[in-house]
Amino acid sequence: MPSTPFDTFKDHVCARGHSISQAQWQEVARLTSPVAAKRGEVLLDSAVVASDLFFLCEGVAASIQTSPDGDTQIARFFERGQLCSNVTSAWQQTVSNDELIAMTDIAALRIPFAAFRSAFLHGGPLDTFWREIMFETLLFDKDLLCTKTIRDVGTRYRFLAERYKDVVTHVPDRYLARFLGITPQGLSRFLRKTREELT
Repeated sequence: MPSTPFDTFKDHVCARGHSISQAQWQEVARLTSPVAAKRGEVLLDSAVVASDLFFLCEGVAASIQTSPDGDTQIARFFERGQLCSNVTSAWQQTVSNDELIAMTDIAALRIPFAAFRSAFLHGGPLDTFWREIMFETLLFDKDLLCTKTIRDVGTRYRFLAERYKDVVTHVPDRYLARFLGITPQGLSRFLRKTREELT
């Protein structure tokens, strides 16, 4: 029988060494719900206040920002085992200003932000796990920000290859190019040159 997003989530929590009682798991199951989305589906619209977090069990999602002139940039990708949403929007109750879009078909566990916030601040099921995940997210985002301010395409691509293995494998090159801040043609030239240097 195929595992559900909740089963995958439980496996991820337990693999990190967290001990959760059966009663706590029942509470988590009551608060969460599975989500499936096809490539291109919007999980979070830019015109609304975020009310949920998504724990990715399969697939890749991306945070996409669109400028007033219609230019789109990928702020970051999210892979299996990561929380994705716009936490700033949910925490401050402000409009998101970016869209969360499925880059591939995805399976996720939806977590209401109110339940997450309560556990994070006041304790409850998975409170230590949530703090661990958020701390890791802060560290990851710091590395991401530093990498995206570097003008060298090779450095930015290496970050993708080392930290986003599912992205490089499964996401079309045009989206990788948007993340890197170059054209798809520029990415093709870079990859061709890189392959030639390795041979």
